[in-house]
Amino acid sequence: MGNFCYICSMKTNLNSIGKLLARQRKSKGLTQAEAGALIGVRKAMVSKIENGKIVNVNSIGRLADALGVKPVVELEAARRPDKNVIEYVMTAIIEFARHHAFSVREASNYLNRFKGIDFLMDFYDVEHLLSFDDCVADLTAVCRNNGGASQECSNSIAEKDMNERNAQFLFEGISSDVVRFLVERNKMSLPEAISTFHNSETFAKLEDFDTELYVESPAYIYELLLTELRYGRLRQEP
Repeated sequence: MGNFCYICSMKTNLNSIGKLLARQRKSKGLTQAEAGALIGVRKAMVSKIENGKIVNVNSIGRLADALGVKPVVELEAARRPDKNVIEYVMTAIIEFARHHAFSVREASNYLNRFKGIDFLMDFYDVEHLLSFDDCVADLTAVCRNNGGASQECSNSIAEKDMNERNAQFLFEGISSDVVRFLVERNKMSLPEAISTFHNSETFAKLEDFDTELYVESPAYIYELLLTELRYGRLRQEP
């Protein structure tokens, strides 16, 4: 059977689209797990798509492409990632780094290179409902499917004292806000904003808790980064 289209508008009930995709999957003799393997996701995500629980058109489109069909929809202009998506992606990078014993910069570059960040953006509507352990497992599988080869590390992480936990909390909040500023004010894509920040000297100093930059405001760190981007160096304190 050749490729064909399911033509639908944004008003089409997502359950109907899901049922059509389920019918096409079954016609090809594929299980949900096998269909998921075609696009590098697990059975649970295919189930959510087929049951109308995913509203991300990219998610639906990827499964449709793998099944040899093409849903045609009418879309509004694409919007930039909102604050919730940015915060989730930034936290997921940090969790991925912890699990694989990477630095945050290494994890960010690895996920950018092997499509992990694209995956989080495409499947945010499902992934943000999962535990971060499940999210890291999905990211590991996606990156491996795209040529990555990260090594599993022990899940035993030494307990940090209260000061370090507080510093980490502030660090994560600042990081999310700075990336959001780059997206909203500098009109960067989310992957570009993450890569720019994580590969900057500003981030290296923020990540070094001995500098105590984590006690500063996100706006202050953002201005430091802009100075670095403009002049290739950080602003010198008087």
